[in-house]
Amino acid sequence: MRPRQTGITAISFLALAVILALLGFAALKLMPIYLEHMKVVSVLKDIKTEFDHQNPSIRLVRSAIGKRLSIEMVTVLKPQDFKIRKTENGLEVRAQYENRTPYLGNLYFLAIFNEAVVIER
Repeated sequence: MRPRQTGITAISFLALAVILALLGFAALKLMPIYLEHMKVVSVLKDIKTEFDHQNPSIRLVRSAIGKRLSIEMVTVLKPQDFKIRKTENGLEVRAQYENRTPYLGNLYFLAIFNEAVVIER
């Protein structure tokens, strides 16, 4: 009896390589979006840490956000894109934005982010 050969065929190997390449390319396209989002979250946490229990003005908070965005080199948001509103507990600072990046041809990845912190009075 002949021994059976086992393994992957050339076509299966090619299909697997294409799938892995597409997944790797997707990861390369999405990584900068999420790294920049982590910087935005860091800016919000720093703002909360700096101004908690100090009763800051909206203008002062927006100015500090602008400085931190510049330091972190965040390009997807400007200080004016942050929604700052007064609440009964203090100030709510919200970063709500979408980031779109091209993938292949007319296919895009769309990431929607919504982060907020409350600066206590």
